[in-house]
Amino acid sequence: MTFGACLSTKYTVKKSPNLCRHENPSGRAGSIRTKTGDVGNLPCIAAVITGGINATEIRKAASLGAGILELRVDTFASFDGRLLASFEKLKKLTGLPILLTIRSVKEGGQTELPDRQRAALFSSLMPFADLVDIELSSSRILKSVVDSAKKAKKKVIVSHHDFKATPGDKKLIKITGLAREAGSDIVKIASMVNSRGDLRRLATLLCSQDSMVVIGMGPLGKPSRVFFPMLGSLITYGSTVASTAPGQMSLKEMRVELSRYGF
Repeated sequence: MTFGACLSTKYTVKKSPNLCRHENPSGRAGSIRTKTGDVGNLPCIAAVITGGINATEIRKAASLGAGILELRVDTFASFDGRLLASFEKLKKLTGLPILLTIRSVKEGGQTELPDRQRAALFSSLMPFADLVDIELSSSRILKSVVDSAKKAKKKVIVSHHDFKATPGDKKLIKITGLAREAGSDIVKIASMVNSRGDLRRLATLLCSQDSMVVIGMGPLGKPSRVFFPMLGSLITYGSTVASTAPGQMSLKEMRVELSRYGF
């Protein structure tokens, strides 16, 4: 599908407490179905939780319309038994689906964790998650994390982040293909936008692929966080305390921007 055709696509929006879905006449996939049902509202906003699990912060995220809680465990202060206990209590706070992310430093993570420790954390926390995000570049643990998630019937996001530039068309297609070969249910591409051409290239990728999360980072990429979900990007992200990526809006800002367009 061309960029122009994608822009002209009409979407049917169904709003309900537990639905993150768009229906597209072209037949492209547009929902996130987990073991416990469909996820969130449309567009599906992931509240990025950093620093630890705080009940007040979690409830605020839910009240602001978050459809998913992305727990950035790499930003948490400790990785001991208390972390497991806090995950066990989390579902009782909101019931929102949980996206488990332990980001590598290479792709924007805050804490340098050995592969063995990251893999162990994924394994111990996965029972409490609905979705798991693992970088394509985390080659040493990628297969084991994906296999464990599939066995546990969790949705897998295989992601790629480039904080310097947006790759060319061929490389974007190659990255997407490799992520699918790795077993992804959803492919996430987040790259720095340095020109309008970069933004158009990301939009074209999004319109030509199914089951994607596509984000343009930086000031020039900021519009993608609002408009790409309308073109089929399954998740957009909003911070609750501190931004975890260039150009990331707060959850409140995201809610305001989306409401301008009737979402």
